[in-house]
Amino acid sequence: MTTGGDAVARVLAENGVSEAYVLLGNQTVTIADGLYERDADVITARHEYNAAVMADTYGRLTGDPGIAITVAGPGGTNALTGVAQAYTAASPMILISAVLPEDEHTEALHGVDDQHFLRKAFEPATKWSTQVHDSARLPQVVARAFDIATSGRPGPVFIGVDEDILRSDVEIPPAAFDHESHETPAVASSDVADALEPVRAAEQRCLYVGKGVLRAFASDDVVEIAESLDAPVVCPRHYPDAFPNDHQLFAGTVGMSDHPAATTALANADAVLSLGVRTNSHEAAVLGDRTPDDTDIVYLDDPPYEFPASSATEVVSGDLGPALADARAALDGNAGETDAAYARAVGEESDRVSAEIDAYLEEVRSQTPVHPLVIMAELREVVDDDVLLTGDAGAAGGAWPNDAFEYREPNSFQHSRLYDSMGFPVPSGNAAKLVDPDRQVVNLIGDGGFLMCNMELATAVETETDAVTIVFNDGKYGMIWNYQRSAGHAEVATDIPTVDIATMAESFGVRGIRVTEPDEVRPALEEALEADEHVVLDVRIDPTAEYVSGRIW
Repeated sequence: MTTGGDAVARVLAENGVSEAYVLLGNQTVTIADGLYERDADVITARHEYNAAVMADTYGRLTGDPGIAITVAGPGGTNALTGVAQAYTAASPMILISAVLPEDEHTEALHGVDDQHFLRKAFEPATKWSTQVHDSARLPQVVARAFDIATSGRPGPVFIGVDEDILRSDVEIPPAAFDHESHETPAVASSDVADALEPVRAAEQRCLYVGKGVLRAFASDDVVEIAESLDAPVVCPRHYPDAFPNDHQLFAGTVGMSDHPAATTALANADAVLSLGVRTNSHEAAVLGDRTPDDTDIVYLDDPPYEFPASSATEVVSGDLGPALADARAALDGNAGETDAAYARAVGEESDRVSAEIDAYLEEVRSQTPVHPLVIMAELREVVDDDVLLTGDAGAAGGAWPNDAFEYREPNSFQHSRLYDSMGFPVPSGNAAKLVDPDRQVVNLIGDGGFLMCNMELATAVETETDAVTIVFNDGKYGMIWNYQRSAGHAEVATDIPTVDIATMAESFGVRGIRVTEPDEVRPALEEALEADEHVVLDVRIDPTAEYVSGRIW
């Protein structure tokens, strides 16, 4: 006999889970018991959304599903935003939540009239959403969740487990714990080689590299493919880290505030090789919009194949990692040539933009309040090449790191992405430091977003993680306020009362540093990065600062 919660913990441990992110209730303590007895870390988040963010970040960085555990009802619904975010980021994670028994009365604690409401709520935002009300099924369901979360296009899974099963001793046949995993079907190397023919034949060609490459941990193959083709590389706006930004072939991003070099590459391309982009996604639609109607577009991505939103000449859908290795091999010595004038035009646009950014920086370097471009420039100067940034919705964690930071290593920008929820960076940074304690992690967030997740500083203290959080403090929901000003709307509901964020940080037991002058930025960054504790920089910034993309392109 064993509790259902212990059975869950056993399957998690058998699948290599060493840590789970939780906000426990009496329904789920048995899972924590089982994880603790199996030497796994049970890490408390201060809100279920944050537990989901931490699991999402773990999945992005490791390729293995991050595990979040919540109670029924509000625990599950609080986590839904984080799970939906993981879905849009193609991040493998598993949310395990208690659910009420099927025969529970209406208006019960943590319930509504429909006892399957959590399963139904999570269905559109997961690869699989299920509830377990038969204890004999429990091990197989949890084991299957690992396969589903990681196969094909990775993504989240929701498992609701009857609270009576979790808390009670149940009989589970030993055979129920046996599980055979299934791998994503491979693509024939000949199919990959044939699909590449339009790209090989084109002289004006470029690459479009999306998040699928990051989830396949295949960036090295993509760099070799780009170098074989000697072709410019464009990334979707929300994944600027899908290709090394300091590589001479990187041409910037498109999707919002398109980089001029990227639009030059796409607008003049005869062929585009799209890697790791879903064919019916927003990112594919952007690619279709930025290319001429007669451009050949070849897609390589994980299954399932979906009807393309943009015109596709060839689509190869299968295990992306091996497919990219096959593409690299097929192009080695047989890639054709990229037109020199086309490549030069893209490069000249890159150089022009870089020079204008440098000039813009010199113009605002001494400005008070601090200009955000100064923060981004100083940050790039003092951090390691492989620093990991987390970013929030809005200007501080989105527009500025997208416009003005150079990502030198793949998978080094963890952002709330297209779902774009606020309050992402601090819990994400905590998880990143737990995955790789020796790597520098810097969280970029506005004061509005920080007020949504500052409670996770308590988690940083408890886990003794030493990320750096930079709060762009302008007393505004700045992106919306600037939109109100520019578009003639009433400037209402976008002011934030003055908050002493440095002192707030100190109240959690972490170091808080207030920065009000531009010449204080670099010393504060250096001090924070050298500390062996979490440090919060409270930087007073100019809310009217014009984005690099708005100023230059």
